[in-house]
Amino acid sequence: MGSDDMLTQLVERHYHPIILCEGSAERVIVQKLLDADALRFPKDEVVDVVRRVSAANVQNDLLNFDFDWPVCLVRIADSRHEAFKLGRLYADRFPVVTAFTHPEIEVLAIIRQGEWERWHKRKSKTKPSDYCSQQLGMKEIKRTNYLEEYWDAPSIIAAAREYRRLSHIPRGEYCLDDLIRPDA
Repeated sequence: MGSDDMLTQLVERHYHPIILCEGSAERVIVQKLLDADALRFPKDEVVDVVRRVSAANVQNDLLNFDFDWPVCLVRIADSRHEAFKLGRLYADRFPVVTAFTHPEIEVLAIIRQGEWERWHKRKSKTKPSDYCSQQLGMKEIKRTNYLEEYWDAPSIIAAAREYRRLSHIPRGEYCLDDLIRPDA
């Protein structure tokens, strides 16, 4: 599978995803969407949601099992340059889809707060997490407890859809909105 529509193929073929989150913010957001059954993958088909970034760790900890169904990896990452390559024993068995939240997942909070334009003007100088902390007073934007209270599924969906509209997403690249059911 290498087409631009790989994600749709995986959903239609009932692949069961292991969702790999880069950090705690990604994990909270994915879990909120999962709890609301807002992801394109049915909630009962998700194998696990974990915080992992290394392909070697994923292989050792998560892929050395005999699954009764096809399994894929769905990564939520912010860096387009991070290498994630499964070894040859795993690469053909476990398709990988990456949804990018470039430059950082905290850009969704900036969008939710209606601060995209202000942040975007100073983007090259201020990381989204720093902007949230310094300009929006969201000092705990990286803390799980804060994120649990701040986010709910409807606000995540709205921010993800607005991110798609505002951002330049390269052709063939997935963003968080691609993982969300269109009717959510």
